[in-house]
Amino acid sequence: MEPNVLLTIEGQQWNDQDKPQAIRLTTEGRLYRRDPAWYVVYDESTATGMEGTQTTMRIADDGTVSLIRTGSHGMKLTFTAGNRHITRMETPYGDLDVEVYTSLVQTQISETGGYI
Repeated sequence: MEPNVLLTIEGQQWNDQDKPQAIRLTTEGRLYRRDPAWYVVYDESTATGMEGTQTTMRIADDGTVSLIRTGSHGMKLTFTAGNRHITRMETPYGDLDVEVYTSLVQTQISETGGYI
């Protein structure tokens, strides 16, 4: 699958002391529509520490966003506003329990681009 979009992935994560850490990654990926959702697919790199992993983001028309990772780091997370999601991330070093509370999901996506 040949890349057709340039992705900029930005986020924040908090440590135990509630200090945010900004994260930013630019990579090539693929954007396509398969009703009833948009899909963004890209390969992780050494920059993320997850080389050998493919990430798929599924953006459903109902506003639910799913993050699916396959390969060396496997997991599936679902982001729905107001919900908590618990999953397990498989890594080469062992499994890691992950818990995410989603306060807000905002998406705007079309064949020309958008944001999640």
